[in-house]
Amino acid sequence: MRPSELVIDREVFSVLSDECEKVIDTRKRLPDFVFQRSFARYFAIEHSHIGRKEFGLFLFKMSNIFEDESVNYMTIVPHPVDYYYRHHSLFGLASFNPPSLVERYLPVMSRKKDVNSFLYRGGDVGAFWGSSLKWGISCDRISWEMAVVAVSENVDVPTISDFRCMDASEISGYMKSQYRMKDPSDSIALDFAQRFLANYPI
Repeated sequence: MRPSELVIDREVFSVLSDECEKVIDTRKRLPDFVFQRSFARYFAIEHSHIGRKEFGLFLFKMSNIFEDESVNYMTIVPHPVDYYYRHHSLFGLASFNPPSLVERYLPVMSRKKDVNSFLYRGGDVGAFWGSSLKWGISCDRISWEMAVVAVSENVDVPTISDFRCMDASEISGYMKSQYRMKDPSDSIALDFAQRFLANYPI
């Protein structure tokens, strides 16, 4: 049975994808500035945290702080229409009711480890946001294995989550570890860190 959180209605998809574009510019990728406006604070985290049940709890806490009526996820790569709707008759978008986030997050995002679920192929590049439009998360697994949390108020993300947020030096080290085999000179990692930190005051 298809989870009810997965969007199959074209009008619902249109409304929610327009919401997403108010928070995140889906044409851009990290380390560029991917948000549509400046936020109060930014936090860099390892992408792998998104695949854990505890991330659903973090999203629930965010929804309480910002009084969101829904918390949403949309795929960017693969494309939510050209790939998901064309091949799977559903849009690459899930909309969660906050009270059920902790329970429903992993079952919806992984769909019993389906290869086309949002935590697998559909998680290459994606975006989370709340209906308040006061926060967003840009996720890029395919290139950088990183996600950036942006909040419009002075929310201390590390205190409401169980994951580590990276500081400037840790971002550089993390990128070096990602590209050590491909780029012994560290030029890719150093370029990423320089461009990233110019755009996001961590």
